[in-house]
Amino acid sequence: MKLAAHQPCYLPSISFFHKFILADVFVLANDYQFTTHNALNRARIKTVQGQSWLTVPVLTKGRSGQSINSVEINRDQKWKEKHLRTLHINYIYAAFFEQYIDALEVIFRKQWRWLVDLNMELISFIETSLGLEKEIRLSSDMSFEGRGSQKLIEMLEHTGCTTYLANQDLADYLCNEDFKVAGYKLNLIDYKPPVYHQQFDDFVTDLSCIDLLLNEGPDSLDILLKHDKQIKNAD
Repeated sequence: MKLAAHQPCYLPSISFFHKFILADVFVLANDYQFTTHNALNRARIKTVQGQSWLTVPVLTKGRSGQSINSVEINRDQKWKEKHLRTLHINYIYAAFFEQYIDALEVIFRKQWRWLVDLNMELISFIETSLGLEKEIRLSSDMSFEGRGSQKLIEMLEHTGCTTYLANQDLADYLCNEDFKVAGYKLNLIDYKPPVYHQQFDDFVTDLSCIDLLLNEGPDSLDILLKHDKQIKNAD
């Protein structure tokens, strides 16, 4: 049984969902510390001008050190209308825009207060659209005492998995020996996001998975798995 974990990002990237697919159990790290200028509240899409960010405004003033599941959306800003308009303008001619836009509009038009709830709803939508049904756990439902590799080992113990999947760029931060001593395996993913049909000019890699879905529809899952053999033991 393979375990992977990641923070619950906004309209997550293709790399996020590749790791999601490979795991038997996926933990959403919803109680980790929130940091700005990352994928927690923003996603990259492709527009006629090139790549662009969709950013959900959140309340941060006086809230330094807040956890992800306590981050509130700034509802004074009309971000939902802007994001939907941007998707309409730039993806209306995508092959599978009509297939998914109604469901996306339903999600966006809800009265969201907490960022994590919005993100989890969108993750669930993409999961279903890809034809997946994964076992998802929340880190907030678990109790951890360790840090770094030890925390992930506790996560393995809690979920009953035997192998942890980590991105290759985390290799220097994780101690493979700790996993071996505890009786677990550490596998590293060296994933190169696939090339697929995109609109407009030069191809842009590893955008939000929504770009893949709107352009490739039912073929998205097979495209995501084109490079699924790029997994190796940490030894």
